[in-house]
Amino acid sequence: MIVMAMRLIAMALKDNNKEETSETAKTIYKKKDFMTLAERDFFNKIKVLETDYNYRIVPQLNLATIAQKTTNSYYYTDLFRNIDFAIFDNDYKQILLLIELNDATHKRKKRQARDIKVQNICEEIGVPLLKFYTNYSNETTYVINRIIKTIIDNNKAN
Repeated sequence: MIVMAMRLIAMALKDNNKEETSETAKTIYKKKDFMTLAERDFFNKIKVLETDYNYRIVPQLNLATIAQKTTNSYYYTDLFRNIDFAIFDNDYKQILLLIELNDATHKRKKRQARDIKVQNICEEIGVPLLKFYTNYSNETTYVINRIIKTIIDNNKAN
């Protein structure tokens, strides 16, 4: 009987410790900006694609929304990576192009491995991936011309 009582007390103390631990180990969240300053600046440059070319721009697109894993050749989590910008046709039926805006973080080895996975996924699904670099001025005319040329060239190839 005493052993049973001691076990019950030990279990109660253990449960109390779990509650205290879970309270002290709470994750704290805070709101962050949807896009970085560089991404917002780039977005403002490409918004003309919506008005002048009748395309649709989707910032921060998750690859899992446009790609589906069909084999067990690599982890499904590879698709849970965000692309900076996606360009769609007017009614969102066809994805035309993906854009990555690369800053200094893309020089890190871990980030480079991620970028290679993203590039491979884009090639497999047949969607061009354009890369622009934040250490260049990326003048609006240059950016728009490069995007339009890539879309046209890709349509000719398909």
